Amino acid sequence: MKLALQSWLHDWADLFNQPRSQFLQMGFHFAHLLAYCQSLKSPQVMEGDSLLAEMMRLSQTIINLAIDTTDERTRHLTDHIYHIVTFSTLTLCRLVHTYESTLRAAGYDIAALDDLIQRLIDWLNSIGLLCHAAHMLGDIVSARFKRLRPNFSSRIGVGVTSDDEAASEIDYQFLSADIAFLDPEYIGADLFNLDFSSGL
Repeated sequence: MKLALQSWLHDWADLFNQPRSQFLQMGFHFAHLLAYCQSLKSPQVMEGDSLLAEMMRLSQTIINLAIDTTDERTRHLTDHIYHIVTFSTLTLCRLVHTYESTLRAAGYDIAALDDLIQRLIDWLNSIGLLCHAAHMLGDIVSARFKRLRPNFSSRIGVGVTSDDEAASEIDYQFLSADIAFLDPEYIGADLFNLDFSSGL
């Protein structure tokens, strides 16, 4: 799979230099990330920290591409772009939760990673009207983030009122019952039931 993607990139690299190519880049990185997630199901999964490092890099790259290229047209993007970003954020959240000690030993700034996830949640919740798909996806990521990273305290100064906390708790109770039931395909919920530690 990786060789096929690299071969494709060799043939179509010029497209990455075109205006608004960030969506093509997101899709390309997502294809790698999804392949790595699927490889965790295989007993022949890569050994060592290389798979973990690559999944971390891809997740962060996709998230940063989304945040850093926001403009007036962002709210009009097709849902699959938001699904890619959501999947990447959920993957990063799960990796940080599962491998926190390994990541710290490797020199990762865990607080910065948590802040990045929170920034993405805030980004999703800033897009369009409340009925926009991004807000629903933001609630899904927020619920999972609170569950896996309950001790998170933002360093980026985002104010949260008591009303916001109450609303978030309601969202969490609604969403956490069975996130996989909502739509396992677009958020990859089936992947998050895996024991990641068994393959790394």
